[in-house]
Amino acid sequence: MSDLPQGWAEVPLGTFSNKTQKLDPSTHPTDLFELYSVPAYENGVPDLLSGADIGSVKQVVHPGDVLLCKIIPHLNRVWSVPQSDLDNQIASPEWLVYRDHGCIPDYLRAALTEPDFRNQFLKTKSGIGGSLTRARTDLVNQIQIRIAPLPEQRRIVAKIDSLTTRTARARADLDRIPRLIARYKSRLLALAYSGDLTARWREANGYREFSNLAVGELVESMRYGTAQKCYSEPNGVVVLRIPNVSSGLINLDDLKYAELDPRDLAKLRLEEGDILVVRSNGSADLVGRPALVTGRAVGLAYAGYLIRLRPKQDLVSPRFLTFMLEAPQVRSVIEFGARSTSGVHNVNAGELAELVVPMFALREQVEIVRRIETAFGWLDRVDADHHAAAKLLPKLDAAILAKAFRGELVPQDSADIPASVLLKRNQVERTAAGKQVRPRKYRKSKETADMARRLIEVLNEAADWLPAQEAFRRCGVGDGAKTEEIEGIYAELRALDKAGRISVEPVFDPRGRKLHDRLKLQAA
Repeated sequence: MSDLPQGWAEVPLGTFSNKTQKLDPSTHPTDLFELYSVPAYENGVPDLLSGADIGSVKQVVHPGDVLLCKIIPHLNRVWSVPQSDLDNQIASPEWLVYRDHGCIPDYLRAALTEPDFRNQFLKTKSGIGGSLTRARTDLVNQIQIRIAPLPEQRRIVAKIDSLTTRTARARADLDRIPRLIARYKSRLLALAYSGDLTARWREANGYREFSNLAVGELVESMRYGTAQKCYSEPNGVVVLRIPNVSSGLINLDDLKYAELDPRDLAKLRLEEGDILVVRSNGSADLVGRPALVTGRAVGLAYAGYLIRLRPKQDLVSPRFLTFMLEAPQVRSVIEFGARSTSGVHNVNAGELAELVVPMFALREQVEIVRRIETAFGWLDRVDADHHAAAKLLPKLDAAILAKAFRGELVPQDSADIPASVLLKRNQVERTAAGKQVRPRKYRKSKETADMARRLIEVLNEAADWLPAQEAFRRCGVGDGAKTEEIEGIYAELRALDKAGRISVEPVFDPRGRKLHDRLKLQAA
């Protein structure tokens, strides 16, 4: 880096690197720990676990520490450890710990998140790929970090928080759009199915009220696809599979091929206006989903997990029938019948034939299709705009951070004590301390020990199974209990269960829904 803003300084990140104290939480089985694990980062809060539930050695961390994840470096994971009511804060060895930096912790966290640092950080990776990729600590610690004067750090952090709060709100609003679009489409199809979508059109054009017919009356035939194995090599004929059936259309990406007997191919060859329906899948939502055959899909074959419907086009528009098979009134029937405890959900040709759809005059079917396609086209454009905007938000966050560390986000103040003075003072303090690891004492509190004894006494008096909440109430932990009391008794419960002192069983209602847990003291 060059062209430092007024009062700023640069230092290698390793200036703030510390050896950390190691701890085996299992040697403190009943203590409660805040564990900064890599998976917990996605939740935004550390795991809260008893020592008995933590299976490996961790490193002790302190409030103000900044943690940089070295595993899979392309994922941007940086944590600052906040103050906590819980004394026991530990972290996975996959975090590099930076301590005694003298900076505002959230400033250093932002410095390790901004684009220039991330680009350099990615160049330090080693390993064979995937979860085995790590950043090399020695190279990471050589990266230069820009340090602003302390008052300016506060101004930068406040400005970043203000701006990224807005982008977070925008992201939350954008995340609602796909659900709203899906709901709007479903409602439109429901109105079409019920006849309400074109009720005024029908009256204005002198058409009678519509009737309902079974799908079996509207198709010439239904046929299952081929069970012959398919290959990626382009030998034979294209065989469409479930991945090729999406959004009501045929998708001709990722094609597979099979060499079929001419007689079989003649039976399976698709025609314009055919409808392919998914008949078997692990997701009940995909079972029964239709796709209309048009254009380039004509003449292709299809696999056994699909059923081909060939509509009687003098009675029903194929596109109209496709839309009706997607209507919520039909989907609810398909999904209810398709659900299975085996994990594979199915619908067969007989069940498809019994599905009931509204039968309008052909001219009204054309009008319904026109209205649906017009509305869906608009909604699809909204969805495309949503995806474009969603891609811009991370770039906006990155631009905010880049601007901050160029010294352009907030004004400099010549009255601020320069960062070089801050760093020298911090170096003196670190040297005086000898970079000693600050030990922490881990001890079981008297209150926690008393709680364990009370729980055992309560279960001993009950001499039988006791609902967990009732056991907690008798221990004095009921409605209005403090958070630390609740955490304490749950930690004791886990430790006693692991030690074989008590049994824990779930209790279910007649419909298989869990009601609560019950506890029982094991014989000594």
